[in-house]
Amino acid sequence: MNSTEFNAFEAAIAGRPEEVDLFTAAMIIARLGGHDPDPHRTARALDLIAEDVLAEAGQRPSLQTLAHALDHQLFTVARFRGSFENYDDPENSYLDRVVERRTGIPITLSIVYLEIAQRIGLPADGIGFPGHFLVRYGEPGHYTYLDPFQQGARLDEQELLAMLRGLDLGGARPETFLHAVTRRQILQRMLNNLHASFRARRDIQRWHDTIELQLRLEPWNVALIGERGMLRYRLGRLEEALPDLETYVTASEKNASPGAIRLLDQLRLRYRNMGESR
Repeated sequence: MNSTEFNAFEAAIAGRPEEVDLFTAAMIIARLGGHDPDPHRTARALDLIAEDVLAEAGQRPSLQTLAHALDHQLFTVARFRGSFENYDDPENSYLDRVVERRTGIPITLSIVYLEIAQRIGLPADGIGFPGHFLVRYGEPGHYTYLDPFQQGARLDEQELLAMLRGLDLGGARPETFLHAVTRRQILQRMLNNLHASFRARRDIQRWHDTIELQLRLEPWNVALIGERGMLRYRLGRLEEALPDLETYVTASEKNASPGAIRLLDQLRLRYRNMGESR
């Protein structure tokens, strides 16, 4: 990815939470795949499903009628489904590929659902359930929870809360994990998935580019800055690695990674010696 794409991502996530352009940002993330996503083609595919939903729902439908028509068109007619066999494949995190192949992971399938819900006027939100992203639709006090990865399976709120009580939530109240998340949080979770995937594959360039996008959302995250510095070192971008590592080591103090400290020392010595040789 290049600076133009990183700047476009920054523009897409700017403004108030409701102004964040989730679709555009997700399509820029898809560029991490090394292909050239066509946002117009992907948007048109979502538009067509939305048109079919509205046609099925009829005139002045209730929210439940809209939701059931969306389920039918998305999961029965279009056959969107969870990618069980190749869950960790980065392709499952690229929105254009998910729409083309009609398979993905919980968060990308949830984005498909949310994008169509927005087009048909169904109030819906993403839910950052630990380990498995979900969706809810409806009005306050009357939410219905569902799992797009399981082809829209309905989920009981009390069962979800019981599951949450069995997890280590770090002291947080279980109810907080059933609240709506922001569009920026959805994008963070998408990028966290890709970060883990590229790191496991030791795909240095895509790992680095993912962090560049993450830092547009979390510019204060010194751990990411330090990780970017180490990757820049491995990519031979030494002049850019130096300030990243200095920022990370200074901010982390005694908790800094020994590897980052060692690289920083090497870079400082290198540039000091270069200065003395002039």
